[in-house]
Amino acid sequence: MSEYVTAMSETVQIDPMANYFREKYEIDTNHDPKDRWQVFDRTTGQEVPVSDWQFDAETGLVTVQNAKKFHTYTVNFMVYQIWDSTSMYNHISNNWTCEHVVSTEPYHAEAREHLMGFFDNWLEEHPHTDVVRLTTLAYHFVLDSDKHGVDKYRDWVGYMDTVTVEALDDFEKEYGYRLTSEDFVDQGFYNATHRVPTQQYLDWMQFIHRFVIEFGKELVDKVHAAGKKAAMFQGDHWVGTEPYSDEFSKMGIDINVGAAEDGVALRRLADSPNDEIKEIRLYPYFFPDVFCEGGDPLSESVSNWVKIRRAMLRKPIDRIGYGGYLSLAAKFPEFVTQVESLCDEFRTIKEYSQKTRPFTGPVVVGVLNAWGKWRSWLNNFGCDQKFFVKRPDVVAVAGSNLLECLSGLPVEVRFLSLSEIEQNGVPADINVLINDGEDGTAWSGGHHWGNETVVSAIREWVYNGGGFAGNIGPTAYPHQGRYFQLADVMGVEKEVGCSVMTAAKKFDIPEKHFITDDAFDAFDFGTENSYVFCDSENTEVLKTKSDGLHIHLAANEFGSGRGVYMAGLPYSIDNSRLLHRVLFWAAGKEDQLKQWFSSNLNTDCAAYPETGKFAVVNNVDASQETVISTPEGEQITVNLKPYEMKWFSMKDA
Repeated sequence: MSEYVTAMSETVQIDPMANYFREKYEIDTNHDPKDRWQVFDRTTGQEVPVSDWQFDAETGLVTVQNAKKFHTYTVNFMVYQIWDSTSMYNHISNNWTCEHVVSTEPYHAEAREHLMGFFDNWLEEHPHTDVVRLTTLAYHFVLDSDKHGVDKYRDWVGYMDTVTVEALDDFEKEYGYRLTSEDFVDQGFYNATHRVPTQQYLDWMQFIHRFVIEFGKELVDKVHAAGKKAAMFQGDHWVGTEPYSDEFSKMGIDINVGAAEDGVALRRLADSPNDEIKEIRLYPYFFPDVFCEGGDPLSESVSNWVKIRRAMLRKPIDRIGYGGYLSLAAKFPEFVTQVESLCDEFRTIKEYSQKTRPFTGPVVVGVLNAWGKWRSWLNNFGCDQKFFVKRPDVVAVAGSNLLECLSGLPVEVRFLSLSEIEQNGVPADINVLINDGEDGTAWSGGHHWGNETVVSAIREWVYNGGGFAGNIGPTAYPHQGRYFQLADVMGVEKEVGCSVMTAAKKFDIPEKHFITDDAFDAFDFGTENSYVFCDSENTEVLKTKSDGLHIHLAANEFGSGRGVYMAGLPYSIDNSRLLHRVLFWAAGKEDQLKQWFSSNLNTDCAAYPETGKFAVVNNVDASQETVISTPEGEQITVNLKPYEMKWFSMKDA
């Protein structure tokens, strides 16, 4: 979509390419603009009739007639991407000087035939290569660049760069309806992952996914026929593969590689429901943005590894690795020493766990949002992310990071969509539903909470004994005088300016509660003013802002079930323990918490009944003492050095 242009008269001229990087994009003049482009009056949201605008290929300008003065207008237009995003990144960030790379679109029959011929020759010319890594297949994640070459829009799971006229035509034949440019542009939001997805966008994703799997299978079959193993990298060009789909296994890859900077990324790879070898690519990459004068790769590596290790003890993987320039890493000997240490720890985890299932508490968690399993273990970025100063191209989450807290806990986790609840109700084996996200986003659920079937099904399920844990904007959707549609379940409601003259119910904070009964250093909910107030006289308000008003944490009995509200849960060791207690309380299983449980919340315990081993790890940079409680009621005292991991035999415990 072009930039917004304000009409000062009845005629408006728009340069669609204004503020786009002209070295990266070229307007498509091979197809009739009137067939696929659209012009919108963004003040009214109405499309401008095709007869009221013209495109001049020579000037590159769109002229709109009969415009309404002081309304804003935009053009949805089609371009060719003439510089691959990763190639461009390496030229700008890593000072590459080689020729610009143009991505090849395999949806075109001639391009696909060329690619397959190239690949056949490559396999023949590399007889000694044992593993072929497809990095990845067809489509780069969305990375649109402004006129300075800086990110204008980015979405690692977005499908904007999968569009071709040929694919659009085939989609129409298969699905029986025509997609428009606005189905992709989406008012300039581009179906960002935080947007509640439309059915049109979900259909397109399925369509492209089937193509990518079929294309990928052809490549993998060639690799296998050559006597080699096939790997894929969930990196730059991974879009369309969707490892959590039911179709993914048809591709037949042997090794799945994913970059991991934290526990969420580790679980995204480790939990994917396929039997291939799984390998993480660790950060920091050996690139000059970190491995430079004044850079601190050691601190980044230590911080990442502590989070990854916690998650890996819950879901071990097969291999670890790095990427980049070894010569850069060699200039930082302390970093190299730390890598040696973490490699030894990884080998030990593999040896003692044998990738068997660790002891898991009797709590099955369903993370509930608008996406479901296709977006399992994907970081939920909050509004703070836009204002978070960080090193480019490194994921560090500002706002919600409940998933990072969850990634190292001894509970089973599944991801569910609100559409699934509408169709089938809450699965029988779920103990606690988590709804975590900013108000109105896909993570919270948006308009799905206006669906009577969804709301009544979850409400009835909790009433009959289920648990519900809401974070930030759970069930948020203005409807019939309510903002939190499950305010009765959580016992709290949010003020959004519509009932400011109505007094909130009074409450007392109990001196003791299971959820907060631990050696917490401090409570950090990532916000001060939650604007959440008590909605029931039975609600137990556990934490508030210092003024005793804005609620940060509350617990509520609802029939035979329980609801919990949290104002936010940025990742910390304390918040991970808090979530641990929330889940067991919501599930009504408080008495089963202390099984392979570490008394010191700075430490974790992971036990592997099938191998007879258990590990105790220190997650902080100071020595710690902890007491491990076994399922049999034994108490084991363990002392740990900073960041240390120790293994023990259950027989000797």
